[in-house]
Amino acid sequence: MCGIAGIVGYNKSGITVHSMLEKIAHRGPDGLFYWNGENVAFGHARLSIIDLSQAANQPMIDPLTGNVIIFNGEIFNYIELKEQFKNDYQFKTNSDTEVILAAYQLYGVGMFSRLRGMFAFALYDAHLKKVIIARDRMGIKPLFYRKINQSFYFGSEMKSVTQFHGISDNLNELKVYEFLADARMDADEYSMFEGVMHLPPAHYMWIDQNGENDKPLTYWDFPELGKRKFDETAKEEFIAHMDETIKMHLRSDVPVGAFLSGGLDSSSVVCFALRHLKQEKLNVFSAILPYYHPENSLIKEITSMDERIVCNDLNLSGENFFEDIPKVIEQNGTPILDGSMYTHYKLCEMAKEKNVKVLLSGSGGDELFGGYEAMVHAQHSRLLYQMRFGRYLKDLIKLRKGRNANTYSHLFLRSAYECLPVSMRRFAKNAQLHLKFNHIEISPNVPHYYFSHPDPYFANMLNNYRSWTAPPFLHYEDRNSMKFGIEIRVPFFDHKLIEFILQFNTEDIISGSSKSILRNSFRGIVPDKILDQKGKYGFPSPLDHTLKTSKAGKEIFYDLYNKTPLLSSKNTLKLAEQFYEGKGNVSVFWRTLSYMIWYDINKNKTINNNF
Repeated sequence: MCGIAGIVGYNKSGITVHSMLEKIAHRGPDGLFYWNGENVAFGHARLSIIDLSQAANQPMIDPLTGNVIIFNGEIFNYIELKEQFKNDYQFKTNSDTEVILAAYQLYGVGMFSRLRGMFAFALYDAHLKKVIIARDRMGIKPLFYRKINQSFYFGSEMKSVTQFHGISDNLNELKVYEFLADARMDADEYSMFEGVMHLPPAHYMWIDQNGENDKPLTYWDFPELGKRKFDETAKEEFIAHMDETIKMHLRSDVPVGAFLSGGLDSSSVVCFALRHLKQEKLNVFSAILPYYHPENSLIKEITSMDERIVCNDLNLSGENFFEDIPKVIEQNGTPILDGSMYTHYKLCEMAKEKNVKVLLSGSGGDELFGGYEAMVHAQHSRLLYQMRFGRYLKDLIKLRKGRNANTYSHLFLRSAYECLPVSMRRFAKNAQLHLKFNHIEISPNVPHYYFSHPDPYFANMLNNYRSWTAPPFLHYEDRNSMKFGIEIRVPFFDHKLIEFILQFNTEDIISGSSKSILRNSFRGIVPDKILDQKGKYGFPSPLDHTLKTSKAGKEIFYDLYNKTPLLSSKNTLKLAEQFYEGKGNVSVFWRTLSYMIWYDINKNKTINNNF
């Protein structure tokens, strides 16, 4: 896990790869290193996780071909690949970086089918005199790029390709509106600055020595949903796949810890990690609210089951929230959607204090196992679409008897809504946003449903993975952790595990309630109280209480509300008045304030903070 930066083409702007890398030097506390070729410059900020020796430093050069690579991430199956390649490639390090050089030499762009992990890398092909950049299947590792004066600039964070002297960074107004009104962030390849792009997940792109880039090309996509029945044999296979995935994610030459919220996903990851742990202790990091929180009460179900667990609890009083929040926003490079991103930042800070350099996360479980309410409704819509009314009613009754407080008529309407054509749902969504958000001076139409598919469940799943939920979660998992020199690993985003689960009938993945396939498979491994919990909660956060009571937060708001573009001063002030009277929406108010702070950090710099 590291940071990368590079320039391809004749650099007429006077920008140096050194200056780009120094902006993200926090990603590589173990050293900054550079390589210069003909119209190509690479920089690498190293965080040593696998093969701690200097031989594994980057940029790494293949002595036989002259190819050069800079790489951020982990190839979890590097041991297996080295065994496969050993007769055709002479390895000189124990690093996973060298495995990518070997795979490219042997298979060219066919290498992607062999790589299992999280990665963003740039590789200079000395024979073709071109650079190929690539990003992992799920977009776990970031990669930004932009063109300036016919040169191509890329880096691990947006700040590495922005804020250059004499170069304008103009707001992408549609992306700002999407964030404020539709709660979308990193929903497609466009960023909040015009011309600054994300390389999409599961894509690679060629750049020639003149800085001219080809169109990004796809090397992987989600398989279509299968129809296999989930039986006892499949259950055993699932557990075996989970065991293999966790074992690979535990590979490290430094200590590994884990997040633990008490929810289904993080608890499952911890329980499987304990099955394969080779180190003596497992540090787990939990955020604890000063008042009752359902998941907080379940944490002890995990921590009391194994003496190897070392508990590290973060008290979320919110006392220093507005001292920290500008730092969190500055580090993320964007406004942040909710308070969970602050909580995550503080847990990463605690992990650094405990000298834990790798953390396992439960992110991705909701997308894979149908953990979101909308995915349950989409599955019910699928049953309606197939005219399987008996199964539909059975699932509705099961859902109603569980935790869902909605009426049957409401549940039916939600199911029916998912059956509507995308064009109708998109029209309804934009009409709702235009009516609700009058404090924003613009009101463009937003895509919202970025992906469509004849199968309602598959369409919902695609939107969650590629636009709605996974991209912003992976964003803050990466940025927060790298601030403190920590690598976060997300086993539920492993593409082999995803391909395995998607071969099954969705009515087994969601059988009346969310995550049925997980709940039914992990008994005897994960405590029953964890598996039987009914509610769904995100990272706990002090946001609601702190926003309403913090004097510092009010001072920041009233200082910035009339200095921030795209906001109506009059209506934004009214938004605050309603919120402080207890009548406003916390999420809407917070996104507005978060955007104000982000814009000030980038443009006005009036907030008094020390990063």
